[in-house]
Amino acid sequence: MAMTYDEALDFLNAPKYSETRPGLGPVTELMHRLGDPQDELRYVHITGTNGKGSTSAFVERALREAGYKTGLYTSPYIQNFTERIQVSGKEIPRQELADITEKVKAASLSMLADGMKEPTIFEMVTAVAFIYFYRMKCDIVVLEVGMGGRLDATNIVPRPEVSVITGVAMDHMEFLGDTIADIAFEKAGIIRDGGVTVTASLVPEAMNVIRKTAEEKNSTLVEADLTGIRMLESGLDGQSYVFQGQKISISKLGKYQVRNSALAYTVLEQMKTRWPLLTEDAILKGLEKATWMGRLELLRKDPPFLIDGAHNTDGVMALVESLKDLFPGEKFRFVTGVLKDKDYQAMMSLTEDIAVEYFTVTPDSPRALPAEDLRDLLEKDGQKACSFVSLKEATFEAWRSEDLKTVAFGSLYYIGALRSILVGN
Repeated sequence: MAMTYDEALDFLNAPKYSETRPGLGPVTELMHRLGDPQDELRYVHITGTNGKGSTSAFVERALREAGYKTGLYTSPYIQNFTERIQVSGKEIPRQELADITEKVKAASLSMLADGMKEPTIFEMVTAVAFIYFYRMKCDIVVLEVGMGGRLDATNIVPRPEVSVITGVAMDHMEFLGDTIADIAFEKAGIIRDGGVTVTASLVPEAMNVIRKTAEEKNSTLVEADLTGIRMLESGLDGQSYVFQGQKISISKLGKYQVRNSALAYTVLEQMKTRWPLLTEDAILKGLEKATWMGRLELLRKDPPFLIDGAHNTDGVMALVESLKDLFPGEKFRFVTGVLKDKDYQAMMSLTEDIAVEYFTVTPDSPRALPAEDLRDLLEKDGQKACSFVSLKEATFEAWRSEDLKTVAFGSLYYIGALRSILVGN
């Protein structure tokens, strides 16, 4: 009998495949056994510590607006697994995912039978995406790196139309290194010989590495000077600004989305000469229409209830900056749940001067920090905090209250679960 969708998810999420193992050997072999469909596609390849998902969404929506058939591959998902693999804005059908997963499973088992290591979960999901995009005859695929870049499974694709580095900060140090320069080296691994690379102007330690790599690979390096952004309007209905002499409007909230969209604009401008349908009008319409769940997303306006997937110090810093910009002088209730391998103490300290109280929860992950431990940390810092056994209880308690603006942040998977409670599937 054909594999069902639930069986496919069980296989792709099996604990025995959950190892994080940077390296291109297993995924290269897996794709070779599947016919190397990834070699027949064209890509925009995007990496970065923060902002790569949103930047991917901006780029994809503009290309779609221009009339191209787009693929979009991102991780992690917010509510539904199928969000990770989309064609022209539509998630992969569940049965299609199951059918392709069955082929990937067979190839994986054949590797095991030949004495090779089986692929990891991320490598197999990436394989599913490549096969689906090839089947659907996508004109262009916007491909988000899972982690790092140099040894990420997505880095087996041919030279992209553009390689994009959104930012470099301290995260995943156990795999990428414990300095900004080390992490920049891993992310610069997506730069290809003779290609085009676009990045924001980053901290000197990162830019030195990226410039050196681009020079060694004879890659044209375009640095988007985001300090040249001039804000026009910013509110709960969206934002507008001037960048490189062009007025740009976006529906997404947050100063960081202004920066992400400006970087996406720079990427798209680089593509215009080779992609004739990609007019200035299509770019601007695409940036304005782009959506992205779980990133400073407004679920209720009065009083505001926002969710944000900020899960490291850079992400929380950007969240706090955006909240202060949207609500000058205001304070908030925070619903939060974090993973214990994050620098959660620094994350919390960034929010404490604008907090009235915290509702702490435990994300559904073996790496989760218990809600009680996070509560105790906050109380030790002199904050008002209450822990909840149930995410649903904490969510409804915050939602029912009409006395405070509420912001939920932390692990993306927990944010997805919270969103499902309030919005449904």
